[in-house]
Amino acid sequence: MIRNIYVLFKLLGYFITGLLSFFAILLYLQNLSLYPFRYHFEFYDIYFLITMLVLPFFRIAHPSWFKADDEQFVSYKQKALDLYHQDLAQNHKNRKWSSNSVSVNPWEYTTTTTQTYSNAAGWGYSLAKSLFVSTLFIIFAPLFYGISLLKKCKHK
Repeated sequence: MIRNIYVLFKLLGYFITGLLSFFAILLYLQNLSLYPFRYHFEFYDIYFLITMLVLPFFRIAHPSWFKADDEQFVSYKQKALDLYHQDLAQNHKNRKWSSNSVSVNPWEYTTTTTQTYSNAAGWGYSLAKSLFVSTLFIIFAPLFYGISLLKKCKHK
């Protein structure tokens, strides 16, 4: 039950992403203007609308194409802390505050991560990548399906 609700919210979020991408395409093609509000219908808008409706299901099937890797962005403070730990592990053995060859620093952070906005850049990049790839999907949906079919054939 909870899994179904989670998938429903994901589909809704992906639909909203597709809707934003669809509006960006319409604004770029100048079929839609916001001030004064005007919409000029073209027949290729039906293709864009259909691919926008299919986009959420394609994103569920291929999530790695639309999301950035979470480990890609690390804050400078987290990098510094990781280098500090690496340095301790490599060079500071058998100090007087070490016990059983385990480096322990009582003056270090009490949490495992620093309190920074370390994933803010990663979240922004993931959002930008999601919108960009969604826009590309709406424009080039047959190519995405072709690549998907090629990957399935290659795995079998």
